Amino acid sequence: IGAATIGWYGTAMLCYVTPKEHLGLPNKQDVKEGIITYKLAAHAADLAKGHPGSQIRDNALSKARFEFRWEDQFNLGLDPDKAKEFHDETLPKDSAKVAHFCSMCGPHFCSMKITQDVRDFAAQQGISEIDALKKGMEVKAVEFVKSGAEVYRNV
Repeated sequence: IGAATIGWYGTAMLCYVTPKEHLGLPNKQDVKEGIITYKLAAHAADLAKGHPGSQIRDNALSKARFEFRWEDQFNLGLDPDKAKEFHDETLPKDSAKVAHFCSMCGPHFCSMKITQDVRDFAAQQGISEIDALKKGMEVKAVEFVKSGAEVYRNV
């Protein structure tokens, strides 16, 4: 937070420290973590200062996330190796790299997929996305009442 703040105020150089500093000699992993942490701080400072390149990178990452372009997500991140490691810890198979959902929400509750489904539905129906949402909510409300209007159901 301090590094991001002084970066925002215009410091010319950020010098990273490792968590092990003054407790022991940092190893290769400690140095990598320190550098990544300061890359994050520098990026936050650049965003706060309004550097367009930083926003472009974040927008590209968001678009890659929305479009489930996993390799692009990994590569646009500040630590691509860690991003791949996190992903592969839960979804290690190559087929997961083309999946249109993440490990958190799964295929049925993915907000990105639902948003795209709404857009597709609206385009097919020739209506606005807002009207598609209203229509979808009406259909789901009827479905909910017909199923007994119980929020918690035994499965």
